Amino acid sequence: MSYFDFEALHIEDRKMHEVKQLSLQLAPTQASLLVVGEAGVGKTSLARYIYTKSRSPRLYTLDCKNPEGFDFSRIDGGTLLIEDLDCASASLQSDLMKLIEKADGPRPRFISTSRRDLRAMVKQDQFRQDLFYKLAVVHLELPRLEDRGQDFLNIVNFILEVAQIMHGRSGLRLTAEAFDRLSSWNWPGNIRELENVLERAVVLAKNSLIGPEAIQFEAMLEDMALDFAPGMSLSEVEKRLIIQTLELTAQNRTRAAQMLGISIRTLRNKLNEYKEEGVL
Repeated sequence: MSYFDFEALHIEDRKMHEVKQLSLQLAPTQASLLVVGEAGVGKTSLARYIYTKSRSPRLYTLDCKNPEGFDFSRIDGGTLLIEDLDCASASLQSDLMKLIEKADGPRPRFISTSRRDLRAMVKQDQFRQDLFYKLAVVHLELPRLEDRGQDFLNIVNFILEVAQIMHGRSGLRLTAEAFDRLSSWNWPGNIRELENVLERAVVLAKNSLIGPEAIQFEAMLEDMALDFAPGMSLSEVEKRLIIQTLELTAQNRTRAAQMLGISIRTLRNKLNEYKEEGVL
């Protein structure tokens, strides 16, 4: 469960402030909303925040990655939060369209989240166009943590405070060196990764000061399971690195190119080569 709280956190970043204000404006309406952004930026937290500010009497949650057992027949008005809509199978998309079009009984208000560009998926026949138009009346885009420099200190302090409460600690604070270490990281996992790092630091803290040695980042290459092996060609290593970096960024080419240290044009050319080889 994420510690992130749009109600309690003081927001200074202009884009995030605009997103929050628009969320408050849309909350009492019945408009279908699509919250988009990279993994870990707080999409579900924002969706739940909007629900709490609405007049909706109940919340249902559908996880498109694991929809087994979800009973559409029990939905009676309220709000349906659809997590990871971009992962919805063709069958699940059909069920959602039936729910939208049902004539008997109250329909829910729809709030969906997605890591991928659903417009692009529609063009590639990976997502139903009619469903997209019904569920994405208004888009709310959350920026990466790396792009929220004005809010970073506030976010760190907020998560640190909540983590202490969660684990029965108090009075902990970061040294300047520890905060510098946090600031220098590019946060590919966004807020979810920051929560993980700070929670670990709180749990392992031996005294009131959290130093830089307590700020431990997960090894990205281990997380990506690149599975390199002796004797593998450099071109094969490069191919695996590019493909799995794209997976890590939910197919965000601009972000992947930044992480790989190459231009978007170079990345595009590489992907075209892989398509010709039948890899993609």
